Order: sequence, then C-alpha cells, then structure tokens
Amino acid sequence: MKKPLILILLPLFILSIAVSCSADDNDQTQELINDNSTDNGGGNTDDNDNSDDGNVSSTVFERLVGNTFRQIEEPGDCATCQDEINYYVFSNDGIQVTGTTPDGVCEQNDFEQLGTCEDCLVITQDTEEQLTICGDSNGDGSNDICQTITFLSEIEIQFNFYPKENPESNIIWTAQLFEDEAPCTDWDPIDNGENSVFSRLQGNTYRQIESVNDCGTCEDEINYYIFSEEGLRITGTTLDGTCEQNDFQPIGDCDGCAEIEINTEDLFTVCVGTFPFRLCQTITFVSESEIQFDFPAFNQTWTAQLFTESPPCTDSFFPVYDGVFDGSVYDEDNGTFEFPSTAQSWAGFSNTAEIYPLSFPNGGKVTFTGATAGADIDVYFRFEANPYTDTEPSYDSANVTVTGTEAAEYTVEIPSQGSNTFNSALFYLVTQDQVLTASNFIITVY
Repeated sequence: MKKPLILILLPLFILSIAVSCSADDNDQTQELINDNSTDNGGGNTDDNDNSDDGNVSSTVFERLVGNTFRQIEEPGDCATCQDEINYYVFSNDGIQVTGTTPDGVCEQNDFEQLGTCEDCLVITQDTEEQLTICGDSNGDGSNDICQTITFLSEIEIQFNFYPKENPESNIIWTAQLFEDEAPCTDWDPIDNGENSVFSRLQGNTYRQIESVNDCGTCEDEINYYIFSEEGLRITGTTLDGTCEQNDFQPIGDCDGCAEIEINTEDLFTVCVGTFPFRLCQTITFVSESEIQFDFPAFNQTWTAQLFTESPPCTDSFFPVYDGVFDGSVYDEDNGTFEFPSTAQSWAGFSNTAEIYPLSFPNGGKVTFTGATAGADIDVYFRFEANPYTDTEPSYDSANVTVTGTEAAEYTVEIPSQGSNTFNSALFYLVTQDQVLTASNFIITVY
C-alpha cells in the first residue's frame, strides 16, 4: 500500500486542544474561577454554606489546586495508551501536563489555561463531587469535548473523557497524588539546534525495504523518505522499481503543515489535524545510518536505512482526482467521471493527494488510462497557483480525446511554465452526459 505520511490517531494528551470560548461559557468560567480563587475567610459566611468545623466546603477544583497527580500508563489501559508516565500539575490558572518515557526521558510539557481567553478551556461545572472541563475540537465554539475529574480518595483522582454528544464513548483513567516535584516542567520540546533529530534528518534520504510480514498494513514495496527543511517527501516503488508514490508533507507553521510537537536530540514528533482527529508519528535515530518510525497506538514500528544515491520517482506525481465540485460526478467504486448537463459550466474534479507544489521549468506531461462507454469524450487538465480564488498564474492543457471502450493510455504534454509553481491540479471533462472510466493518473516533470 502507499505509505501514509502520518498513520495513526495519537492524541498527545486529551486536554491538548485549542478552544474558542463562547460568551456564555466565558462568563460562567470566569465566575467559577473567581469563586475558586476566593480565600475562605473572605467568602460567603452564610452558615448554610459552612461545614461543622466552620470552613467553607471545598470544590473539586479547589482541592486540586496546588497538587500534582501522576499516572503510570500502560498500553492495556486504553486504546491510545502507551508505556509512559504523565504528571498533572494543577494551579488556579490551569493545568500543566508533563510526561516522560518509563526511563525518565522528557516527552511532553503542555499548559492548558482555564478562563476566558480565546484558547482557554472552559469550566462548566465545579462542585464538591465533580469538576467538568470542556474544550472545542472543531473551532466553532461548541465546546464539544469534555472531561470530568472526581476524587476517588484523598490521594487518587479519576479522569473521564468523552464527546459531549456521546458520553458513553468515553475513556477513563486514574492518577495518584505525587508529592515530589513533577519532572520536565521547564523542558522545551522544540530544539532547533544542529543536534536535534529534525536537523540531523534534513538533507538525507532513508530507504525502507518493506515486506508483508513487517506489519499489519505492509506490502512488498520500497519506500524512500527524503527530508528537507521544508518537510518530508515520500516516494515509493514496487520491488521491480515501478513508481507508485510521490507525496510531500510540509512541516512547520503554515496552513496544511505538519506541526512539530517535539524536536530534541532524542526524538522528533510531528502531528497533523486537531483533536480528536490528530495524527502523529515519532522518529528517532537507531544509529548514524538508521532511523525508526514509531506508532505506539497500533504497536507498530519500522526502520529505514540511510540511502546515499538519488531516490527514484521524485519527478513523478500521482494525483487523485476525486474532489468533485459544482455538479460533477465521480464514482469511486467504478472509477468513473461524468460532467452532467445539469452541472455548472465550470464543474470538474480536484486532486486530493499530497503532491504540491508542482513546477514545470522544463515542461512535463500527464498520462492516464481511459475508456468510454462508446461515445468519444474530450478532457483536459488545469494547473493553478492556488485553489480558487487565488488561482493565477494558471495553465490549461490541450484537449485529449478518449475513444473506444477498451482501456488505453493517453498523454498530454505540458510546455515549460518557467518559474511558476502550482498548488492546485484539476481535471475537466468537456463532453457532457457521458461516462468516462479513467485511472493511473501520473504527472511527470521533465
């Protein structure tokens, strides 16, 4: 199979989500935090709110503040658990979560603020029995991901994490009071020095000769991992050298970039997406000439070895034109395309594979296999600087006529496009109300 750039669902910590608080939630959170921060002596003196010893009853949040709880995690504890140790450090401002490997190597240091800020988590309930904190996983202010914290005893708390709309789909774990100082509270997970893993990877290519016995999703193929300052390119071939993959994942601070979560001298972790659909992978050096990819949620690892020759397939790209728009029709099961007369005149098909940016300083070509149901069908390809609306400069290829019901290979040439780069590749049918069967699209750069 094609090697995914990022394979697994691996939330680094379930609180690690960015939140856009709604006005109502902000007001409620501020009120709760103000209440929790009030000294008992200056609070409500109503006798009904006092316990027998004269002290105001403590809420869960008040009991948590100033304490640290440790979770020794094992893979069998939950679906996404692994061998690691997590520390939850509670303060009036929020929750700091640090983490180490079992042998004490720092691998996490996150702080999630509670309050009314744009990225704050929201306290929706704080009583003597239960604390509920919610966050926003999709940026619409819905605070749809929640967790409750309760005391099982004076020295143990329980976390119950769940989607608000489906509380039964929950994950539960416990943590115990930790009276020493939590490790890694000053650890910086991002080190861009020359000895960091990502810096050492840049400029190198690593080859993985994969077999079906290596992992549950492995096949007989060869993958090449090409690292640069901009990101990671993965090319792949069959065992006999036929190109079958050329994808690029930018890494850094940009739209569509994989985000660097950890970059130290020991490990490099990158993630894409937002919680709960955040996908991560970790890379470490086994030796100067070998690296290891880790996917602990599925208990899968593999290695790749330094490759000093020029990697293959870097001039071939494999678009997937399954992005329909404005009335076009794509049947994934049968690999067919149609441009109905009821569609908008500009309806077509966009590429969804990670192939950008594309450039053709010396020209190139597009090849594909096509067949019709009987009537001839004209098609063409378009390349744009960016998806609509910032499309210029752009280039439209000449029309190609697909004819006959037997599958055949077709080619359209692309003249030199100078220094232009393209981040949008589109496929159009000119002929309407006819079904085209097409596959094996390859964009080749000369």
